Amino acid sequence: MEPASTPAQPAAPAASRDAAGDFCAAFVLGADGRIAAASASAQDFWQTGEGGMIGEAFVALFAWEVVSAEPDFLGAQWDALLASAQRGIVEVDAQPREGEPRPVRVRIEPALGAAGGAWLATVRRPAAPAAAANDTLAAARLLDAGGAIGFFELDWSTHAARFSPAWKKVLGYAPGEIPATVAAWQELIHADDSAASPARAGRRPRAGTRQFSGEFRMRHQRGHWVWVHCAGVQQIAETGAVERFAGLHFDITDRRELEDSLAASDARLQDLSGGGPLAAFEIDFAQGTAWFSAAWERLLGYTDGELPATAESFAAALACGHEPEDAAAWLLSHAPGTGTFSDTAVLRAKDGRPVPVILGAHRTTGRKGDLLRAVGFACALPVGIREEGALPAALTLETFAAIGEGVLVSDAAGKIRFANAHAARLLGADATALPGRDVSEVFHLIHRETGRPGDDAFERAVSSDRPLTLVADHALAPVSASTRAVPIVWSARVARDGHGRPLGAAIAFRDPEEMSLTPDERAHANRLESLALLAGGIAHDFNNLLTTILGAICLARDNHDYSGLAAAEQSCETAKGLTKQLLTFAKGGGSARTVCGARALLEDALKIASAGSTAEIALQVDESTEPVLVDRPQLLQVFQNLVINAVQAMPPPPHRPRLHLRAGNTTLGEQQVPGLGAGAYVEFEIRDNGSGIAPEHVAKIFDPFFTTKKHGTGLGLATVLAIVRRHGGQIGLDTQPGAGTAFTVYLPRATDPEETAARRAPSLRFGTGRILLMDDDPKISELTAAMLGGLDYKYDLARKGEEAVALYQRYLNIGRPYDAVILDLTVIGGMGGEECFKALRKIDPEVRAIVASGYDHDDYARKFLDMGFCGYLPKPYRIAELGKILKTVIGGG
Repeated sequence: MEPASTPAQPAAPAASRDAAGDFCAAFVLGADGRIAAASASAQDFWQTGEGGMIGEAFVALFAWEVVSAEPDFLGAQWDALLASAQRGIVEVDAQPREGEPRPVRVRIEPALGAAGGAWLATVRRPAAPAAAANDTLAAARLLDAGGAIGFFELDWSTHAARFSPAWKKVLGYAPGEIPATVAAWQELIHADDSAASPARAGRRPRAGTRQFSGEFRMRHQRGHWVWVHCAGVQQIAETGAVERFAGLHFDITDRRELEDSLAASDARLQDLSGGGPLAAFEIDFAQGTAWFSAAWERLLGYTDGELPATAESFAAALACGHEPEDAAAWLLSHAPGTGTFSDTAVLRAKDGRPVPVILGAHRTTGRKGDLLRAVGFACALPVGIREEGALPAALTLETFAAIGEGVLVSDAAGKIRFANAHAARLLGADATALPGRDVSEVFHLIHRETGRPGDDAFERAVSSDRPLTLVADHALAPVSASTRAVPIVWSARVARDGHGRPLGAAIAFRDPEEMSLTPDERAHANRLESLALLAGGIAHDFNNLLTTILGAICLARDNHDYSGLAAAEQSCETAKGLTKQLLTFAKGGGSARTVCGARALLEDALKIASAGSTAEIALQVDESTEPVLVDRPQLLQVFQNLVINAVQAMPPPPHRPRLHLRAGNTTLGEQQVPGLGAGAYVEFEIRDNGSGIAPEHVAKIFDPFFTTKKHGTGLGLATVLAIVRRHGGQIGLDTQPGAGTAFTVYLPRATDPEETAARRAPSLRFGTGRILLMDDDPKISELTAAMLGGLDYKYDLARKGEEAVALYQRYLNIGRPYDAVILDLTVIGGMGGEECFKALRKIDPEVRAIVASGYDHDDYARKFLDMGFCGYLPKPYRIAELGKILKTVIGGG
């Protein structure tokens, strides 16, 4: 067994230091390898009190690659050590109670005169080499164990290789994971970079030694590629081939990625501003210098390099004067108060001709508001626009007509210059009669709730220094006593000249009730409406669960009666499942399709949709019912909507509401159900005993925005139909006024079996190690700390991310990093878990982090696992779940 490779540790206490002189520790061991007696020097070296080592396994005093406290494992280690000692002195690393492992030589001999096969063991320091050599070796070991530069040696004559621990660490491998062969090393080289590796001798090699330096990619243990810089010495054989290589390598991935990114950015800029149409420029007004791209010079009629790189050249091109101050004033006059702008402009070419362009720039100003630097671009306007100077009138009219909102365009005095047909319809006026009238006269606003006069839209837009956000609290005043106020949402934007003066304004407005939504938008809006309707019922169910939990806690605390704790625990699990189902409902679709069972879909839909309902619900699903391939969150929304509609359709008491949900296999003939082809389907039915649907409403119930409810958007059934059809299915309806309604959903059967995950009951997983817990809730921290202590872990607590980073850095500096960290995502007034994890990754890329969150959702968990977290621990959690994930993340689980 090889001794374990251990990172450099802080200096050991004086009791374990032996550099000043040699020592000899003596032990009397029993036949089973346990210590019967130990000398004072042994107790001093291993830092134990008198008699503190008696009965301890002798092999436990040394550092090994694999460590276990199991008796069978210790016995096997003792047998291996004893067998090695019979062949001579064994060199291993002794492990004191504190401090770093120390190399020692162990001799084991039969104890003379002792009965029962006792042994005498002596432990000595190895002979020390010369001081200088010893210092060099110690420095090399320190660099190899804790540094970022790895040593390796390749021998093509024997096909053997040697890799240092630091070399393996660069590629993410642990000791023993890579075979010590040249072939294993060659398999890690990127195929495109093999010519740059030290295996190549280069052109016309000479026999002897040759220095080598190169950069190439090697495959990391996790599968990605790492750029390494390799430097060393090649030994060239008489045949000209590399016979042996010894050298170092270190990770340069960050540098190469930065170089590649800069090269790509430079190439893109060259493509655009060199041979492309982007005329780029940079003006340093403080220094009076400038840079112009090749496209800028071509745009103005100059040859490459002909235009002087000065601020005066830029000022002359702007035709605003010949001094840099003129150019600075021109640049500052556009969109004052913002850092960037883009606008049309006219440049002056070398021969004096005007060049219409779109010009944009980013400006850097000083504390006094003076322009220090400007970086920007210019693009020549298309030929048609350049000749006309503006869009053709016909095209402008068609553009405004195509907009689905009302548009008013005014001049600087607030007089209407143009109104499209939508604006005229909403205003109840003739479009041809609107030009020339004041905006305030035509676009007369009142407050929706009070009916009082609202803002003057033109004055509000002109007085603002930025475009108005969407205003939603106004309505258009009635134009006559027989008309009604029209609720609108509106916004406005002002055009200004080079001096900031208004040239006019554009006002856009619409009736929100006329908004059209996509199927996905309808689904989102429907989820929000359904969540609002379900809030009361969900609160009712949660209060029932909390009553069970609180009652059990009071019994246990006041009467020492623990009989209710099992019911309280089950209520917690029920609440946790209800929360997860609620998150799934709120999130909606967008996930991958999975094979789901019919019963599971209906049961999960009922958990949310029937919350707080007094309806009697029956569920009937045949055992032979086949599964379906669906987007599970979307299908849950389908059945939840149908159940909600059924519950809301029930007459008031004394009517006793009943729902019957059924699922089974069915085979349809061609056009047996309109819109579906012949084939095998699963039929879902939701039947109620409500009032039924009036005949005049049956043909409209699937139309968007149609509803007979006093409060509602009418999106529910439209959303349901869109989702079902997207899955290749159809919905049928059977209703009779006064007798009830049945909706039947047909979905194609899945060709694959239902996806099930076998789950083992969680068990306590005790372990060893040090855990850092970060949570801003003191109660959760206190409870989790007790769990960690019960699992035999050492732990430290932090209330926010800044404290966690400081603790981690402190222990990392002394070579004792935490085995795992548990981070709460949301921290009030401090660094949260996600930001803390990024900070920890910077100081220790190997940090093992577990995210603790109250959002128990698969997509949410996958996001953080993809980010680099090693585990996801949803709240609330038991001690068994905590122990299991710690054992999995730390190892051995």
